[in-house]
Amino acid sequence: MNQDQLSTILTVLVIVSFIVFIIAVIIVAVIVSRKRAQERTRQLTSVATLLGWQFSPVAAITWIPKLETFALFNQGHSKSITNAMYGEIEGVKAAVFDYRYTVGGGKNSQTFTQSVVYFEMPNLNLPFFSLRPENFLHKLIEAFGYQDIDFGNHPTFSSKYLLRGPDEQGVRNLFNDALLSFYETNLGLSADGGGNQLFIFQQNYRQPPHQIQLTVNAALHLQRLYGNRW
Repeated sequence: MNQDQLSTILTVLVIVSFIVFIIAVIIVAVIVSRKRAQERTRQLTSVATLLGWQFSPVAAITWIPKLETFALFNQGHSKSITNAMYGEIEGVKAAVFDYRYTVGGGKNSQTFTQSVVYFEMPNLNLPFFSLRPENFLHKLIEAFGYQDIDFGNHPTFSSKYLLRGPDEQGVRNLFNDALLSFYETNLGLSADGGGNQLFIFQQNYRQPPHQIQLTVNAALHLQRLYGNRW
């Protein structure tokens, strides 16, 4: 065997070894991810039991009525709902679930997963709205007429949040001083609402299982503000 042949064999071995290593890393990553997902489901099942709620590891995207009419659920593709717990609290239908969706495709795709708290409130008719933490892109496109409902008496809220809705006056009436002050002291929250439905979440953030009960309690307080029952 000459030097060139030996060099070729060594090169092939290095390439094969590298490919095997990459495959092994991917397999390990998949196994770890699945185990973490299983552990999260196990822990959330326990949380649902503590709340006295039902639990489903997977739910249809049509599980909640009119979901597609809200901004969070009307974007992207490959949508899924997992770890859905649901029940009733203070006479209000409620649920907490993990929601996942993807925007873009191929190398340019990005997947978002967040914990969402949902309330279905009797005898309430909210104007449709979406509320998001405001970023540089939002501020840029506002200059070209992109809607952002601001409040002169709450400059912190107006500078930190993007608030939109087809019925601007109705949204303004909804966001009273108590609600605006809540968001000013709890920065980073997002919400979609309309009719008797309200969704509260932090974009691309899944709540750890041990924080779910505290999150539900905080969201319940916020739900009261939306329902003008404080």
